[in-house]
Amino acid sequence: MQELLNSLPPELRDKVESVGPPVNPGELESFERVTRARDQSFKLQTLVNAWRLQNEAERTLRQKVAWYILGMLAFQTLLVNVCFFLIGFNVLHVDAGLSKIFVLAVFAEIVSMVLIVLRYLFPQLGNEFLQLIKDL
Repeated sequence: MQELLNSLPPELRDKVESVGPPVNPGELESFERVTRARDQSFKLQTLVNAWRLQNEAERTLRQKVAWYILGMLAFQTLLVNVCFFLIGFNVLHVDAGLSKIFVLAVFAEIVSMVLIVLRYLFPQLGNEFLQLIKDL
């Protein structure tokens, strides 16, 4: 090995000597395992941080949408009750059948909106995230 170094020009010899001792295959394999573990750890940390940020953003958005929908439903309920009392006190003159249909339809709409909010605004959590972690 020393005769090979001596056969090189001096400027190259300094560069070759600065590389260090030879590396055996076991050391390369250990380095590869450590590098792979670091890469996988970085991917996992990135994935968890992205998932956390996404959940926080979704939670904030869901909360805002839920409050808006509940506010609109409360207003609609108040409006229907006012109309119902106005019809009852003969301030509004509406056919009895029409008033019954109106009140029933509005309350059916309110119940359906609550069901839609509960079903789509607060979905069941799946195992997609856990499966994604397993795939890493």
